[in-house]
Amino acid sequence: MPVYRNTCPRNCYGSCGIISHLNGGKITKVLGDPEHSYTQGRLCAKGYALLQYPFDEYRLKYPMRQVRRGSGEWRHISWDQAYQIISDKIFELNKRYASNLALGYFKGTGNMGLLHHAVEGMFAGLGAHTRPVGDSCSITGDIALRKTLGELDSPDPEEMANSSLIVLWGANPAITNVNQMRFIHQARKKDTPLVVIDPVFSQTAERSDLYIQIKPGTDAWLAWGVSKILFDSFRMDQEFLRLKTVGWEHFVQRLCQIDLDEVHNRTGVSLTAIEELAELYANLRPAANWIGLGILRNRYGGEAVKAISALVALTGNLTSSGGGLYFRHHHILDFPRALTQQVSTTTTTNTIIREIPINDYAQQALELRDPPLKMLWISCANPLAQDYNLRNWNALLKQMELVITVDLYLTRTAEQSDLLLPASSFFEEEDLHLSFWHHLLSINEKSLPAFYEAKSDLQIARELTQKLNSIYPGFSNFPADKEPSQWIEEEISPQVKDLYALENASELKFKPHKRKKEPISPTWRYHFPSPQFEVFKGAITTLNHLYKLLTPQSLLKFHSQYETLPWLNSEKDPVIELAEETALRHNICEGSLVEIYNENGRMRGYAKINPNLLKGIIVTEQSGQFSVNRLIKEKVVSGQSVPYYDCRVSLRKVQNNV
Repeated sequence: MPVYRNTCPRNCYGSCGIISHLNGGKITKVLGDPEHSYTQGRLCAKGYALLQYPFDEYRLKYPMRQVRRGSGEWRHISWDQAYQIISDKIFELNKRYASNLALGYFKGTGNMGLLHHAVEGMFAGLGAHTRPVGDSCSITGDIALRKTLGELDSPDPEEMANSSLIVLWGANPAITNVNQMRFIHQARKKDTPLVVIDPVFSQTAERSDLYIQIKPGTDAWLAWGVSKILFDSFRMDQEFLRLKTVGWEHFVQRLCQIDLDEVHNRTGVSLTAIEELAELYANLRPAANWIGLGILRNRYGGEAVKAISALVALTGNLTSSGGGLYFRHHHILDFPRALTQQVSTTTTTNTIIREIPINDYAQQALELRDPPLKMLWISCANPLAQDYNLRNWNALLKQMELVITVDLYLTRTAEQSDLLLPASSFFEEEDLHLSFWHHLLSINEKSLPAFYEAKSDLQIARELTQKLNSIYPGFSNFPADKEPSQWIEEEISPQVKDLYALENASELKFKPHKRKKEPISPTWRYHFPSPQFEVFKGAITTLNHLYKLLTPQSLLKFHSQYETLPWLNSEKDPVIELAEETALRHNICEGSLVEIYNENGRMRGYAKINPNLLKGIIVTEQSGQFSVNRLIKEKVVSGQSVPYYDCRVSLRKVQNNV
């Protein structure tokens, strides 16, 4: 019975190692990889359900062309016909505008494998084009930590087992990172307290020793309050502050401008709980601190990240084993990323690549001129379900002369496309994987043949390039002759070999390799931020909609992925969680059909009354089938993450299911 080593490619903390067992050309069993030091032979529910994934009845089998965009009338076409349609449009736009700037792509994180950079490489091979830059989820935290931590990396999460205190700021690993719970439990067996700070009494909060329920968007104030208590009581790490930080005196001077009553009023956290958290920080070291992505989904996320990092520095926990500040690392920068480094030799009037931020893609793409964007390639993404400001997305798609979506399924976005190209699953392609959380490098072996006519991003890039160059020799310089194994081997540079103790990529077929721990530079210093209390002064107090909408991740789905797998999704109807006070106000009972709405749209679901939910908050999970993001149209500040959690809605009970 053949056995293959795979890696789950989702943009998830785990990037779990998988051992796939085949029999009769089908995967009959998937297990966690016991050689993977982080996942240690375990998978989440979504991982075990991957057994249903390769042969899912809803998967796309062939290239298809829609008779009229949005009509739902699809026609099966050949790959050559699809490439001809795309090539004709590329050449026509190139002739019209004397460059390829009217061509653009929107690539998400549906598959994090390095070889999926083929989309970027294919467009780079065309010369000047329009591409997205940035990160819609983590950019606020990345910028804040770059200013304070500098080059200091996120610690190895396996070391959390050695912590004496674990504090989770807006993280819910019992749902979003189940493998990390094992290291948390190992620490707790040694009497390490677990503190969870979250507006929602989450599944992780249920397991905590101290749960602090905080108003959304006020984490900075709690961190400042705890720091103030520690400073006022002289319980800081004076030696660390003196030797390894810059600007701490100014930081604490600014803290003198606030009082704990204001912290309590802003956060909703009792003074007793604030003082208890300060006591834990003062007495227990090393302390591991985890900043979850939920903290970034409001306009004050940057201040929160800086304030939490300052608290960790103030207590001397930044560089201690078992302590530190966990967010995400950027080990991808150690790699050549050869697929993204293509440089076109095509002679055109304009050779400068046009960039627009991915966290405001639709709005800024609509504003492009000279030339406007006219052809859009969508891969590893479902923006009509998972992005925000969907009205702008619909307007952008209407402006396009050709929309191509590469996907495994007929998603909401695919429904509004002209061409739909069937993508291979990760079981049907070779790849190389890194996590943004743990420190392992792993391989993904091709364990199955193509599902009908499905192809990988790399194969599509190669074949489309060959088509373009057969019509117009030299139009693209993307190296269409290179095999996946060659691209993988090219990523194993001398630097990568040293960091991961590798001789070549084939060694990864036996086990994942862990990045070596590098010493902290003796010149490294933490730079204290200046607390910006003033940014909160402009908070909106009079609002058209009463309720703040929070949209966390689900245990059994990942955005719109996995929704078709029956093992995971027996219940199809969305659930909308309400506080008891909210339900009483609107005469809503458990199971009532309700509707949340604002000027951007509406969504229906069945009420679940949550006695632990703060008043003024409504919670519903991310979904593709019932896209809650249609309600979200928040202003995005350049260089910040999308403030999904600043969305406000109204609520009504649906009468007689009308």
